[in-house]
Amino acid sequence: VVVYIELPTGYDVRQIDLATIRLEGAVPAETRPSAIGDQDKDGVTDLMVKFKRSDVIAALPAGDKVPVKVNGKVGVTTFEGVDIVRVIK
Repeated sequence: VVVYIELPTGYDVRQIDLATIRLEGAVPAETRPSAIGDQDKDGVTDLMVKFKRSDVIAALPAGDKVPVKVNGKVGVTTFEGVDIVRVIK
């Protein structure tokens, strides 16, 4: 499962500690592969990370509009983002 992380102005995704990234506070991001880019072409740099699909499915309920939280640390600051996804078991 691929996630793209963008941070607010003043923070650099290159400074995100990959070991701290969690989905739903429990599923760790894979340390490889990861990539810096601009996936949505909005001029804001993002970090692409992946999560093991079976772990994500186990952590989320089935549904058409399931909120999913991803959090981690950039320097000493904690970040959190939420998106809505469709989960099919």
